[in-house]
Amino acid sequence: MGKNPIENPEQTTTSRRKTRDKRTAEIKIKNSSKRPARAALAGMQIIRIRPAMLVAIIFSTALYGVSNITAAHGAGPLTGDFTINPQFMLAGGNDSFTASASGGVTPYQFAWSFGDGGTGGNLSNIDHTYTTAGSYTVKLNITDFLLTRFPVTKTITVQGSPLTIDGWLVNWKITANWGIEVSNITYNGVPVIRDAFINGIMVGYWPSPPGQTVHCFFYDNLGSDDLAARPGGLSLQFSSDPLNPWFQIRTQFQPGYNYTEIWRFHQDGQWEAILYVGHLGCGWNHYYQPQFRINLAVGNKNRDVMGQYSPSGVWQNLIWEGNYTDNASRDPSHNSTEWRLGDGQSYYYMVPKVTPWAAEMPRVAPKIYLVRDRAGEVEPNPPGDIATYTEDPIVFANGELAYRQSIAIWYLPTFWDHWTGLGPGFNAPPSLVSLSFYPNGI
Repeated sequence: MGKNPIENPEQTTTSRRKTRDKRTAEIKIKNSSKRPARAALAGMQIIRIRPAMLVAIIFSTALYGVSNITAAHGAGPLTGDFTINPQFMLAGGNDSFTASASGGVTPYQFAWSFGDGGTGGNLSNIDHTYTTAGSYTVKLNITDFLLTRFPVTKTITVQGSPLTIDGWLVNWKITANWGIEVSNITYNGVPVIRDAFINGIMVGYWPSPPGQTVHCFFYDNLGSDDLAARPGGLSLQFSSDPLNPWFQIRTQFQPGYNYTEIWRFHQDGQWEAILYVGHLGCGWNHYYQPQFRINLAVGNKNRDVMGQYSPSGVWQNLIWEGNYTDNASRDPSHNSTEWRLGDGQSYYYMVPKVTPWAAEMPRVAPKIYLVRDRAGEVEPNPPGDIATYTEDPIVFANGELAYRQSIAIWYLPTFWDHWTGLGPGFNAPPSLVSLSFYPNGI
Protein backbone atom coordinates (compact mmCIF):
# COMPACT_ATOMS: atom_id res chain seq x y z
CA MET A 1 0.00 0.00 0.00
CA GLY A 2 1.44 3.38 -0.95
CA LYS A 3 1.49 6.44 1.22
CA ASN A 4 -1.57 8.65 1.17
CA PRO A 5 -1.01 11.24 3.88
CA ILE A 6 -3.76 13.60 4.94
CA GLU A 7 -2.55 17.10 4.39
CA ASN A 8 -3.18 19.37 7.35
CA PRO A 9 -0.60 21.98 8.29
CA GLU A 10 -2.22 22.55 11.67
CA GLN A 11 -1.48 19.11 13.30
CA THR A 12 -0.08 15.86 12.00
CA THR A 13 1.22 13.10 14.35
CA THR A 14 3.46 10.31 13.09
CA SER A 15 4.58 7.17 14.99
CA ARG A 16 7.24 4.92 13.51
CA ARG A 17 8.82 1.68 14.74
CA LYS A 18 11.58 0.13 12.67
CA THR A 19 11.72 -3.66 12.32
CA ARG A 20 14.43 -6.11 11.36
CA ASP A 21 13.33 -6.13 7.71
CA LYS A 22 13.10 -2.33 7.63
CA ARG A 23 9.32 -2.30 7.29
CA THR A 24 7.47 0.27 9.37
CA ALA A 25 4.10 0.81 10.92
CA GLU A 26 2.96 4.38 10.43
CA ILE A 27 -0.09 6.07 11.89
CA LYS A 28 -1.02 9.54 10.74
CA ILE A 29 -3.81 11.47 12.38
CA LYS A 30 -5.45 14.54 11.05
CA ASN A 31 -6.87 16.54 13.89
CA SER A 32 -7.88 20.11 14.35
CA SER A 33 -8.59 21.65 17.68
CA LYS A 34 -11.81 22.92 16.09
CA ARG A 35 -13.10 19.44 15.10
CA PRO A 36 -14.85 16.98 17.44
CA ALA A 37 -13.03 13.81 18.52
CA ARG A 38 -15.25 11.48 16.41
CA ALA A 39 -14.41 13.37 13.23
CA ALA A 40 -10.74 13.29 14.11
CA LEU A 41 -10.85 9.52 14.64
CA ALA A 42 -12.59 9.07 11.34
CA GLY A 43 -9.71 10.85 9.71
CA MET A 44 -7.11 8.43 11.08
CA GLN A 45 -5.51 6.12 8.51
CA ILE A 46 -3.16 3.20 9.11
CA ILE A 47 -0.79 3.59 6.21
CA ARG A 48 1.45 0.51 6.63
CA ILE A 49 1.51 -2.25 9.28
CA ARG A 50 4.16 -4.92 9.90
CA PRO A 51 2.71 -8.46 9.93
CA ALA A 52 2.30 -10.13 13.37
CA MET A 53 2.60 -6.77 15.17
CA LEU A 54 0.15 -6.33 18.06
CA VAL A 55 -0.93 -2.66 18.27
CA ALA A 56 -3.01 -1.42 21.19
CA ILE A 57 -4.18 2.16 20.81
CA ILE A 58 -5.72 3.77 23.85
CA PHE A 59 -7.60 7.01 23.26
CA SER A 60 -8.52 9.50 25.90
CA THR A 61 -10.70 12.33 24.83
CA ALA A 62 -10.88 15.87 26.05
CA LEU A 63 -13.31 18.62 25.43
CA TYR A 64 -11.88 19.66 22.08
CA GLY A 65 -10.62 16.39 20.63
CA VAL A 66 -8.07 13.63 21.03
CA SER A 67 -5.70 14.65 23.77
CA ASN A 68 -3.53 11.50 24.13
CA ILE A 69 -2.69 8.46 22.06
CA THR A 70 -0.55 5.57 23.41
CA ALA A 71 0.70 2.81 21.11
CA ALA A 72 2.18 -0.41 22.54
CA HIS A 73 2.92 -3.81 21.14
CA GLY A 74 3.90 -7.09 22.74
CA ALA A 75 7.42 -8.48 22.56
CA GLY A 76 6.01 -11.82 21.45
CA PRO A 77 3.49 -14.37 22.64
CA LEU A 78 2.76 -14.65 26.35
CA THR A 79 5.10 -17.03 28.17
CA GLY A 80 6.31 -17.59 31.73
CA ASP A 81 7.82 -19.87 34.33
CA PHE A 82 8.38 -20.15 38.08
CA THR A 83 11.25 -21.11 40.38
CA ILE A 84 11.21 -22.70 43.82
CA ASN A 85 13.39 -22.01 46.85
CA PRO A 86 14.71 -24.30 48.25
CA GLN A 87 15.57 -26.77 45.52
CA PHE A 88 15.10 -29.80 47.81
CA MET A 89 12.12 -29.29 50.10
CA LEU A 90 11.35 -30.68 53.54
CA ALA A 91 7.93 -30.95 55.14
CA GLY A 92 7.21 -28.02 57.45
CA GLY A 93 9.41 -25.52 55.65
CA ASN A 94 8.19 -22.13 54.46
CA ASP A 95 8.91 -22.58 50.74
CA SER A 96 9.12 -19.68 48.29
CA PHE A 97 7.69 -19.66 44.73
CA THR A 98 8.65 -16.90 42.26
CA ALA A 99 6.89 -16.39 38.91
CA SER A 100 8.22 -14.63 35.81
CA ALA A 101 6.32 -13.60 32.66
CA SER A 102 7.09 -11.95 29.34
CA GLY A 103 5.37 -11.22 26.04
CA GLY A 104 1.67 -10.59 25.66
CA VAL A 105 0.31 -7.31 26.97
CA THR A 106 1.04 -6.16 30.52
CA PRO A 107 -0.04 -6.11 33.29
CA TYR A 108 0.04 -9.80 34.24
CA GLN A 109 -2.00 -11.70 36.80
CA PHE A 110 -0.94 -14.89 38.59
CA ALA A 111 -3.02 -17.70 40.10
CA TRP A 112 -1.37 -20.53 42.07
CA SER A 113 -2.42 -24.05 42.99
CA PHE A 114 0.00 -26.03 45.16
CA GLY A 115 -1.41 -29.52 44.79
CA ASP A 116 -2.28 -30.02 48.46
CA GLY A 117 -5.48 -27.99 48.40
CA GLY A 118 -3.68 -24.70 48.93
CA THR A 119 -4.03 -21.82 46.46
CA GLY A 120 -2.51 -18.38 46.07
CA GLY A 121 -3.75 -15.05 44.82
CA ASN A 122 -2.34 -12.52 42.38
CA LEU A 123 1.28 -12.55 43.57
CA SER A 124 4.42 -13.12 41.54
CA ASN A 125 6.25 -14.18 44.72
CA ILE A 126 4.42 -16.32 47.24
CA ASP A 127 5.24 -18.62 50.18
CA HIS A 128 3.66 -21.97 50.95
CA THR A 129 4.22 -24.67 53.58
CA TYR A 130 3.74 -28.38 52.89
CA THR A 131 2.97 -30.11 56.16
CA THR A 132 3.22 -33.65 54.81
CA ALA A 133 5.86 -35.39 52.70
CA GLY A 134 4.81 -36.47 49.22
CA SER A 135 4.70 -35.62 45.53
CA TYR A 136 2.70 -32.54 44.54
CA THR A 137 1.71 -30.89 41.26
CA VAL A 138 2.13 -27.12 41.37
CA LYS A 139 0.19 -25.11 38.78
CA LEU A 140 0.63 -21.47 37.85
CA ASN A 141 -1.77 -19.70 35.48
CA ILE A 142 -0.48 -16.45 34.00
CA THR A 143 -3.01 -14.09 32.39
CA ASP A 144 -2.18 -10.92 30.50
CA PHE A 145 -4.21 -7.75 29.88
CA LEU A 146 -5.96 -9.28 26.86
CA LEU A 147 -6.96 -12.35 28.95
CA THR A 148 -4.51 -14.59 27.14
CA ARG A 149 -3.55 -17.46 29.43
CA PHE A 150 -0.27 -19.33 29.83
CA PRO A 151 -0.20 -22.33 32.24
CA VAL A 152 2.95 -23.68 33.92
CA THR A 153 2.91 -27.04 35.71
CA LYS A 154 5.69 -28.71 37.74
CA THR A 155 5.80 -31.81 39.91
CA ILE A 156 7.76 -31.43 43.15
CA THR A 157 8.83 -33.84 45.88
CA VAL A 158 8.66 -32.89 49.55
CA GLN A 159 10.67 -35.15 51.82
CA GLY A 160 9.87 -35.97 55.42
CA SER A 161 11.32 -38.06 58.23
CA PRO A 162 13.29 -40.29 58.13
CA LEU A 163 15.83 -39.42 55.44
CA THR A 164 17.59 -42.48 54.00
CA ILE A 165 20.66 -41.34 52.05
CA ASP A 166 24.17 -42.84 51.58
CA GLY A 167 23.74 -45.48 54.27
CA TRP A 168 22.31 -43.00 56.79
CA LEU A 169 18.85 -43.22 58.33
CA VAL A 170 18.11 -39.85 59.95
CA ASN A 171 14.95 -39.13 61.90
CA TRP A 172 14.32 -35.42 62.35
CA LYS A 173 11.60 -33.04 63.51
CA ILE A 174 10.87 -29.36 63.96
CA THR A 175 10.63 -28.47 67.65
CA ALA A 176 8.99 -25.49 69.32
CA ASN A 177 12.22 -24.10 70.84
CA TRP A 178 15.18 -26.33 69.92
CA GLY A 179 15.32 -25.92 66.16
CA ILE A 180 15.70 -29.26 64.37
CA GLU A 181 16.13 -32.30 66.61
CA VAL A 182 17.74 -35.38 65.02
CA SER A 183 17.27 -38.75 66.69
CA ASN A 184 17.49 -42.55 66.37
CA ILE A 185 20.11 -42.27 63.65
CA THR A 186 21.91 -45.27 62.15
CA TYR A 187 24.79 -45.56 59.72
CA ASN A 188 24.80 -48.76 57.66
CA GLY A 189 22.39 -50.20 60.18
CA VAL A 190 24.53 -49.42 63.24
CA PRO A 191 23.07 -47.00 65.85
CA VAL A 192 25.25 -43.89 66.21
CA ILE A 193 23.06 -41.04 67.58
CA ARG A 194 20.18 -41.33 70.04
CA ASP A 195 19.29 -37.65 69.82
CA ALA A 196 20.91 -34.25 69.31
CA PHE A 197 19.64 -30.67 69.36
CA ILE A 198 20.60 -27.10 70.29
CA ASN A 199 18.90 -26.35 73.58
CA GLY A 200 19.46 -22.59 73.20
CA ILE A 201 22.05 -19.82 72.90
CA MET A 202 23.24 -17.77 75.84
CA VAL A 203 23.69 -14.18 74.62
CA GLY A 204 25.23 -11.32 76.52
CA TYR A 205 26.11 -7.65 75.96
CA TRP A 206 29.40 -6.14 77.04
CA PRO A 207 29.51 -3.48 78.20
CA SER A 208 25.88 -3.55 79.15
CA PRO A 209 23.50 -1.09 77.47
CA PRO A 210 22.67 2.08 79.38
CA GLY A 211 20.19 1.46 82.16
CA GLN A 212 20.83 -2.29 82.23
CA THR A 213 22.45 -4.38 84.94
CA VAL A 214 26.21 -4.89 85.03
CA HIS A 215 25.87 -8.26 83.27
CA CYS A 216 23.13 -8.31 80.64
CA PHE A 217 22.54 -11.94 79.64
CA PHE A 218 19.53 -13.61 78.11
CA TYR A 219 18.70 -17.04 76.72
CA ASP A 220 17.76 -17.16 73.05
CA ASN A 221 16.14 -20.14 71.38
CA LEU A 222 15.68 -21.55 67.90
CA GLY A 223 11.92 -21.13 67.77
CA SER A 224 9.62 -22.65 65.18
CA ASP A 225 8.05 -19.19 64.83
CA ASP A 226 11.39 -17.78 63.66
CA LEU A 227 11.75 -20.67 61.22
CA ALA A 228 8.29 -20.01 59.79
CA ALA A 229 9.22 -16.34 59.30
CA ARG A 230 12.10 -17.26 56.97
CA PRO A 231 11.03 -18.17 53.39
CA GLY A 232 13.15 -21.03 52.12
CA GLY A 233 14.57 -21.44 55.62
CA LEU A 234 14.29 -25.25 55.86
CA SER A 235 15.99 -27.30 53.16
CA LEU A 236 17.80 -30.49 52.28
CA GLN A 237 21.15 -29.78 50.62
CA PHE A 238 23.87 -31.84 48.97
CA SER A 239 27.61 -31.38 48.50
CA SER A 240 28.80 -30.26 45.07
CA ASP A 241 32.23 -31.82 45.66
CA PRO A 242 32.36 -35.40 44.30
CA LEU A 243 35.42 -36.08 46.47
CA ASN A 244 33.54 -35.15 49.65
CA PRO A 245 29.89 -36.20 49.30
CA TRP A 246 27.49 -35.24 52.08
CA PHE A 247 23.92 -34.15 52.67
CA GLN A 248 22.62 -31.78 55.31
CA ILE A 249 19.48 -30.47 56.94
CA ARG A 250 19.83 -26.68 56.89
CA THR A 251 17.58 -24.43 58.94
CA GLN A 252 17.59 -20.62 59.06
CA PHE A 253 15.98 -18.65 61.86
CA GLN A 254 15.07 -14.98 61.51
CA PRO A 255 14.19 -12.54 63.06
CA GLY A 256 16.39 -12.82 66.10
CA TYR A 257 20.13 -13.03 65.71
CA ASN A 258 20.14 -14.67 62.28
CA TYR A 259 21.02 -18.25 63.22
CA THR A 260 21.62 -21.03 60.67
CA GLU A 261 21.59 -24.57 62.09
CA ILE A 262 23.07 -27.48 60.11
CA TRP A 263 23.18 -31.23 60.68
CA ARG A 264 25.60 -32.63 58.07
CA PHE A 265 26.14 -36.32 57.28
CA HIS A 266 29.05 -37.60 55.17
CA GLN A 267 29.11 -40.69 53.02
CA ASP A 268 32.04 -42.14 55.01
CA GLY A 269 30.21 -41.98 58.35
CA GLN A 270 31.52 -38.61 59.53
CA TRP A 271 28.90 -36.14 60.75
CA GLU A 272 28.86 -32.57 62.02
CA ALA A 273 26.77 -30.28 64.23
CA ILE A 274 27.08 -26.70 62.94
CA LEU A 275 25.73 -23.28 63.85
CA TYR A 276 26.31 -20.01 61.98
CA VAL A 277 25.58 -16.75 63.80
CA GLY A 278 25.01 -13.57 61.80
CA HIS A 279 25.48 -9.96 62.87
CA LEU A 280 21.98 -8.80 63.67
CA GLY A 281 21.03 -7.46 67.07
CA CYS A 282 21.65 -4.41 69.18
CA GLY A 283 24.56 -2.02 68.95
CA TRP A 284 26.87 -3.49 71.60
CA ASN A 285 29.56 -6.13 71.78
CA HIS A 286 28.02 -9.61 71.95
CA TYR A 287 28.92 -12.80 73.76
CA TYR A 288 27.48 -16.06 72.34
CA GLN A 289 27.42 -19.53 73.82
CA PRO A 290 25.35 -22.09 71.87
CA GLN A 291 24.42 -25.12 73.95
CA PHE A 292 24.36 -28.39 71.99
CA ARG A 293 23.06 -31.48 73.79
CA ILE A 294 24.22 -34.70 72.09
CA ASN A 295 23.53 -38.29 73.07
CA LEU A 296 25.59 -40.80 71.08
CA ALA A 297 24.91 -44.52 70.73
CA VAL A 298 28.19 -45.76 69.28
CA GLY A 299 28.00 -49.39 68.18
CA ASN A 300 25.33 -51.55 69.76
CA LYS A 301 26.33 -50.94 73.38
CA ASN A 302 24.23 -48.86 75.75
CA ARG A 303 27.08 -47.96 78.08
CA ASP A 304 29.95 -46.02 76.54
CA VAL A 305 33.11 -44.31 77.68
CA MET A 306 34.27 -40.74 77.10
CA GLY A 307 37.93 -39.80 76.67
CA GLN A 308 40.05 -36.65 76.25
CA TYR A 309 43.44 -36.31 74.58
CA SER A 310 45.93 -35.10 77.16
CA PRO A 311 48.88 -32.69 76.82
CA SER A 312 51.16 -35.68 77.42
CA GLY A 313 49.95 -37.20 74.15
CA VAL A 314 47.77 -40.06 75.42
CA TRP A 315 44.04 -40.64 75.67
CA GLN A 316 42.60 -40.53 79.18
CA ASN A 317 39.22 -42.04 80.02
CA LEU A 318 36.86 -39.69 81.86
CA ILE A 319 35.42 -41.30 84.96
CA TRP A 320 33.17 -38.64 86.46
CA GLU A 321 30.61 -36.12 85.32
CA GLY A 322 32.09 -32.67 84.91
CA ASN A 323 33.53 -29.91 82.76
CA TYR A 324 36.23 -31.01 80.30
CA THR A 325 37.42 -27.81 78.60
CA ASP A 326 39.42 -27.98 75.38
CA ASN A 327 43.07 -28.17 76.45
CA ALA A 328 44.35 -27.43 72.91
CA SER A 329 45.95 -30.89 72.65
CA ARG A 330 45.20 -32.83 69.48
CA ASP A 331 45.60 -36.44 68.42
CA PRO A 332 47.42 -36.28 65.05
CA SER A 333 46.51 -39.90 64.32
CA HIS A 334 42.76 -39.25 64.40
CA ASN A 335 41.99 -36.05 62.50
CA SER A 336 43.56 -33.80 65.18
CA THR A 337 40.82 -34.59 67.66
CA GLU A 338 40.30 -33.51 71.28
CA TRP A 339 37.61 -35.85 72.65
CA ARG A 340 36.27 -39.29 71.79
CA LEU A 341 33.25 -41.33 72.80
CA GLY A 342 32.74 -45.02 72.15
CA ASP A 343 32.35 -48.51 73.49
CA GLY A 344 36.04 -49.20 74.09
CA GLN A 345 36.66 -50.56 70.60
CA SER A 346 34.69 -48.29 68.28
CA TYR A 347 34.78 -44.53 68.70
CA TYR A 348 33.65 -41.24 67.34
CA TYR A 349 36.57 -38.80 67.56
CA MET A 350 35.52 -35.18 68.05
CA VAL A 351 37.02 -31.92 66.74
CA PRO A 352 35.71 -28.57 68.02
CA LYS A 353 35.81 -25.51 65.79
CA VAL A 354 35.10 -21.89 66.72
CA THR A 355 35.61 -19.28 63.99
CA PRO A 356 34.37 -15.85 65.10
CA TRP A 357 34.07 -13.12 62.51
CA ALA A 358 35.58 -10.63 64.96
CA ALA A 359 38.90 -12.43 65.27
CA GLU A 360 40.44 -9.65 67.37
CA MET A 361 37.94 -10.18 70.21
CA PRO A 362 38.96 -12.32 73.24
CA ARG A 363 39.15 -16.05 72.51
CA VAL A 364 37.35 -18.52 74.78
CA ALA A 365 38.12 -22.24 74.75
CA PRO A 366 35.14 -24.48 73.96
CA LYS A 367 34.14 -27.06 76.54
CA ILE A 368 32.23 -30.28 76.93
CA TYR A 369 30.17 -31.19 79.97
CA LEU A 370 29.96 -34.94 80.51
CA VAL A 371 26.70 -35.96 82.20
CA ARG A 372 24.65 -39.04 82.90
CA ASP A 373 21.84 -39.29 80.37
CA ARG A 374 18.65 -38.56 82.26
CA ALA A 375 15.29 -37.60 80.84
CA GLY A 376 14.29 -34.00 81.50
CA GLU A 377 17.80 -32.71 82.14
CA VAL A 378 17.57 -29.86 79.65
CA GLU A 379 17.53 -26.11 80.05
CA PRO A 380 14.03 -24.69 80.48
CA ASN A 381 12.95 -22.41 77.67
CA PRO A 382 11.92 -18.99 78.99
CA PRO A 383 8.67 -17.46 77.72
CA GLY A 384 9.19 -15.89 74.32
CA ASP A 385 12.44 -15.80 72.42
CA ILE A 386 14.28 -13.51 74.81
CA ALA A 387 14.14 -13.49 78.59
CA THR A 388 16.60 -12.99 81.42
CA TYR A 389 18.17 -16.35 82.18
CA THR A 390 21.67 -17.20 83.40
CA GLU A 391 21.63 -20.87 84.38
CA ASP A 392 24.40 -23.10 83.01
CA PRO A 393 23.93 -26.81 82.09
CA ILE A 394 26.84 -27.59 84.41
CA VAL A 395 24.06 -27.94 87.01
CA PHE A 396 23.39 -31.37 85.48
CA ALA A 397 26.97 -32.53 86.18
CA ASN A 398 26.87 -33.56 89.83
CA GLY A 399 30.12 -35.49 90.00
CA GLU A 400 28.44 -38.87 89.57
CA LEU A 401 30.10 -41.88 88.00
CA ALA A 402 30.04 -41.55 84.20
CA TYR A 403 32.41 -44.37 83.19
CA ARG A 404 30.54 -47.18 81.43
CA GLN A 405 27.22 -45.51 82.12
CA SER A 406 24.54 -44.21 79.79
CA ILE A 407 25.98 -40.77 79.12
CA ALA A 408 25.39 -37.59 77.10
CA ILE A 409 27.45 -34.49 76.41
CA TRP A 410 26.85 -30.76 76.32
CA TYR A 411 29.04 -28.95 73.79
CA LEU A 412 29.46 -25.24 74.64
CA PRO A 413 31.53 -23.25 72.12
CA THR A 414 31.89 -19.59 73.07
CA PHE A 415 32.87 -16.50 71.10
CA TRP A 416 32.62 -12.72 71.02
CA ASP A 417 31.32 -10.48 68.27
CA HIS A 418 31.14 -6.70 68.07
CA TRP A 419 28.82 -4.22 66.48
CA THR A 420 30.05 -2.38 63.40
CA GLY A 421 26.80 -1.01 62.03
CA LEU A 422 24.75 -2.75 59.38
CA GLY A 423 24.90 -0.36 56.45
CA PRO A 424 24.02 -1.25 52.85
CA GLY A 425 27.63 -2.24 52.18
CA PHE A 426 27.96 -4.50 55.24
CA ASN A 427 28.41 -8.08 54.04
CA ALA A 428 30.60 -9.75 56.65
CA PRO A 429 30.48 -13.56 56.86
CA PRO A 430 28.79 -15.08 59.89
CA SER A 431 30.63 -16.58 62.83
CA LEU A 432 30.88 -20.37 62.85
CA VAL A 433 30.90 -23.02 65.58
CA SER A 434 30.89 -26.76 64.94
CA LEU A 435 31.67 -30.16 66.41
CA SER A 436 32.84 -32.76 63.90
CA PHE A 437 32.58 -36.50 64.59
CA TYR A 438 35.00 -38.88 62.82
CA PRO A 439 34.22 -42.61 62.98
CA ASN A 440 36.82 -45.22 63.84
CA GLY A 441 35.88 -48.89 63.87
CA ILE A 442 32.19 -48.15 63.31
